[in-house]
Amino acid sequence: MKNLRNELKYKITDNDFYLLNLNLKNLIKKDSNCKDEFYSISSIYFDNYKKTSYYQVKNGISERWKYRIRFYNYDDSYIMLEKKYKINGLTNKNGVRITREMLDNILKGNVKIEKNHNKLLNEFIIKIKTELLKPIICIEYDRIPYVYKLGTVRLTLDYNIRYTNNYSDLFNKNKKVHYLKDKILEVKYNELIPDFIRYRLELNHLEQISFSKFNNCIDNLNRRF
Repeated sequence: MKNLRNELKYKITDNDFYLLNLNLKNLIKKDSNCKDEFYSISSIYFDNYKKTSYYQVKNGISERWKYRIRFYNYDDSYIMLEKKYKINGLTNKNGVRITREMLDNILKGNVKIEKNHNKLLNEFIIKIKTELLKPIICIEYDRIPYVYKLGTVRLTLDYNIRYTNNYSDLFNKNKKVHYLKDKILEVKYNELIPDFIRYRLELNHLEQISFSKFNNCIDNLNRRF
């Protein structure tokens, strides 16, 4: 698969978060898509009756994938269906834009294969029909994104990680959600991280972890019930 990227994750403290954001502001540019201090991401994750995606992560399977529907800042004018891959620690994703009406039909299970559909959308619908793929959790978080050299290095600070399994009010930012306490620095890059970024951010001194928002939120949800 082409365009696979490295993805490193670091668990950070409140103090780390403040210092990293301060350093990044003075080091590289913020993503041009971020018009304010941060943007909010909402992702509806899907899994089948065997919970394949959940157990692929939990068991550390080197080749795995997840389907999700993602939108930003609670805006229904730009919604993406995505399939995210992870292969031997490298990541990539395919995506296709869908409408709010299509999202509503997907959540109701009222979808069918059509010739004019994108290949990924039809693949997703086949999974819904044959593997009983269904929404399992909606995860939201706030993100401060920075990029270096045309996006070859991307650093993001993720915080206010929260979730719900109620899909009736997804675009309401004031709906009831449950929070995780974690703050995460994600570092994505194609070939290498420039030394001036690595040393300035003291990445070698941070705790690199394997962290899945998907699995952690599901585990937290299961502990609640």
